Amino acid sequence: MKLLSIIIPTYNMAELLPRCLDSLVSARQADRLDVLVVNDGSKDNSLEVAQGYAWKYPTIVRVIDKPNGNYGSTINAALPVATGKYVKVLDSDDWFDTAVLDAFLTAAENVEADILVTHFTQIGATTREVYRYNTMGREPYDYGKVYDLDEVLNDGYIRFFLMHALAYRTKLLRSIGYRQTEGVSYTDTEWSCYPTFYARTICFLDLNLYQYNLDREGQTMAPEVLMKSVRQLQTVTDAMLAYYEQYKKDLSPVRARWMEQYYINRLRILYKIYLLDMPRADFNPADLEAMDAKYAPVCERNGWKIKLYPENKLLRTEYIAYWHKHHRRWPQWYERFNHTVDVLVKWLYVKLFRR
Repeated sequence: MKLLSIIIPTYNMAELLPRCLDSLVSARQADRLDVLVVNDGSKDNSLEVAQGYAWKYPTIVRVIDKPNGNYGSTINAALPVATGKYVKVLDSDDWFDTAVLDAFLTAAENVEADILVTHFTQIGATTREVYRYNTMGREPYDYGKVYDLDEVLNDGYIRFFLMHALAYRTKLLRSIGYRQTEGVSYTDTEWSCYPTFYARTICFLDLNLYQYNLDREGQTMAPEVLMKSVRQLQTVTDAMLAYYEQYKKDLSPVRARWMEQYYINRLRILYKIYLLDMPRADFNPADLEAMDAKYAPVCERNGWKIKLYPENKLLRTEYIAYWHKHHRRWPQWYERFNHTVDVLVKWLYVKLFRR
């Protein structure tokens, strides 16, 4: 039996795909892997690169070639044929730590949980940060122990549930008919959200598996790309809100509270892009007015109060309330000052609590 299916969405990544695949096929337990490279209509020779690995490692690597449908369509194409006990997504410009992958496979063979959570490293041009599932440096759960998910969600802290950290029991995703929105980017947030409606157990592993590469031109999380993709973010958010409205009645009280905070945070991120992050030259008040009008009924219906404070938590400016009152952003000098404080506080946090 394969222990881990790894779905690799691929679009025009011929140069970086070999690094990604080499990190997998060189593992000692590579024969326990089910690697699914999904070529999403690439215009370069990504397909030929993937097929070369499938020819060389026929019991490990498989290739799905399909017309372009964007990120979610690759997940939807691969999940029905995944054969691993667990399934994880790996972007083709990223890679796994090979030695850690072997340790992960050993753990996966012996652990029975709906969700496995591991650490990941975020790698920039000059920075390297390890993200761990903790609260201000405190790691509240025993590694390798299987917990009831409601017990974890009940601790009141909305930590990151990010694609890079998550692996799911494949049977769980099949049982809920999991699908992602197609035709847009940023649907990895759906991967982090929908299964949490149904999962019952979770296990944390002290393994830094995923190596997340931010040092690539055109990377979807690059600020200049993100600012131009707000409408795609809204499309994904709309799909997630529709999912919430349909299935929230089935949530336990603990999970309902956690989901409320998760969705409030998703909306807060959209407001943050408009009110803090977007260059003023690109900011169109009418776009924010339209978004505000669209989400106001959702918030009113669910009793949600969306508030946006600076990340540094020191300057208690509430940006959304200021926008509603004045229909303009804060003065530019204040935004620059706030950004400087954000940078200093983030630097201090990283020094104290991350390795």
